[in-house]
Amino acid sequence: MAVYSSSDTRAFFSDAATDLIYRRGKTRFNVRGILDSPYQAVAVAEPEFASERIALTIPSASLPKDSAEGDKIINGQDIYTVREIQPDGTGVTVLVLEATTDLSAPA
Repeated sequence: MAVYSSSDTRAFFSDAATDLIYRRGKTRFNVRGILDSPYQAVAVAEPEFASERIALTIPSASLPKDSAEGDKIINGQDIYTVREIQPDGTGVTVLVLEATTDLSAPA
C-alpha cells in the first residue's frame, strides 16, 4: 500500500519532472519523471574513478504493469536501458538506467 496518494505524487512531479517515453517491447508509454545522474567517486585505486549512476524517479502508478529490466527510456535523442527497478513502497519508483544507442526490444 502506497503511503502517498497519486495526487501527492502528481504534485511532486508536476514541477521538476520531464516528459519521457517508456518503451516496453514495441509499446510506448508517455511518462513523467525526474532524470538524475549524480557524480559518484569510486575509490578502488588512487586516484578515484568518476562514475555516474543515471536514475529516473517516477510515480509507481505511471509504470506499465509488466515493467522489467531491459525496457527502454527515451528522452529526446537519448536512449537508456532499465537496469534495475527499485520501488520504495511509498508510490515512487527509481529506475537505474544505462545509456545506450540500442532500441531493440528487451529479450
